[in-house]
Amino acid sequence: MSDEFLSLSRDKWRELPAGGETLGRTYSGDLLSLDGASLMAHWRRMNEAAVVPDVRGWFHCLYGDVFAGRRVVEVGSGFGFDGISFLARGAHWTFSDLVLDNLNVVRRVVESLGLGERASYLHVENERSFAGLKGGPYDAVWAIGSLHHAPFDIARTETLDLLRHLKAGGRWIELTYPYERWLREGSLPFSEFGKRTDGERTPWAEWYDLEKVKRRLFPSRTTTILDFTTGGGNFGWVDLRVDELNPESGQSPEVSLMGYPATALNQASLKALPGEWRLVCSPNIWWYAMSIGLEQATQKLGSLPFPGLGYAVDLEIDVQSGSVGVVLADENPDSFVGRERILDARPSTHRVTVLTYDATKPVQLLVRNTIHGVASQMRIRSASLRFAA
Repeated sequence: MSDEFLSLSRDKWRELPAGGETLGRTYSGDLLSLDGASLMAHWRRMNEAAVVPDVRGWFHCLYGDVFAGRRVVEVGSGFGFDGISFLARGAHWTFSDLVLDNLNVVRRVVESLGLGERASYLHVENERSFAGLKGGPYDAVWAIGSLHHAPFDIARTETLDLLRHLKAGGRWIELTYPYERWLREGSLPFSEFGKRTDGERTPWAEWYDLEKVKRRLFPSRTTTILDFTTGGGNFGWVDLRVDELNPESGQSPEVSLMGYPATALNQASLKALPGEWRLVCSPNIWWYAMSIGLEQATQKLGSLPFPGLGYAVDLEIDVQSGSVGVVLADENPDSFVGRERILDARPSTHRVTVLTYDATKPVQLLVRNTIHGVASQMRIRSASLRFAA
């Protein structure tokens, strides 16, 4: 984490949402200047706005019993609305934050509420601060709207350090900004996207979906507990059980499939243009329309770095009309080696990942028409092959 990015982030996140939309934002330094009674009155007012069901209350209800008696580390604790709620229900909670004033506000509130015995604190001074995390091993990592405010490589470094302190079978829970929100905002550079989501001084905001979160945890193997959008599509919720921890291994290499040979099938029309494929399917349901051979790409990717991994292809696809299926298969097109993803026509781009069920090496990526009587039309804007945990 560069000194400049760290400075910009600290300057931004010393000002935080004051609980609910009607209360705006508040600087932690201003709260610290208050006497104890005034601070608690102000914090309680913010907390009342924060814990209503359609803001934070729903997940406080969902996880309150789950975290009771458990050890949880929170990444970006802000004013402590989540951690203090869970402390009050029996959790052992570690608050962490880039901004020391934020932590000092939380500490004063926690002590005033008599919850200090099960609370601890970590000032995040740089991207390796979680390497020195104390109080573990932890049962869960709680990252609600925090890690997406750092570039992927920085967030991955922090993620790997956090995984070293997580129990096998522990939970990894994040609130994210979804890919679809990024598209709605104009597919801005991440340095500009943050200004749209969180205000002018925000140095970074990056979209995440389930597979991108899992890529950041790679090659630790996970089971998906929850994956959905909320808040009118403005937020994503990802809850993973981390079944097997492998934080010492590197990120998966990726091989772009753009430019590899593709074949039109069953009278489909296929055009290979610079940076994209355009496809018009035959109007027969379930007829295959396109095959991309993967043998050269899997050879380039290399051998599986260790047992238990599989293969994934990440794609960006525009479906202009109809409905298409995308799936990995072996030599026989009817022999799928993973689950098919069905994509319907919509104005915005689909970002989709197709995976193998296991370590079986896929031979081809197939696209087929999945609606009767319509010659589905689509455009593949990107496709890349990688290992998946």
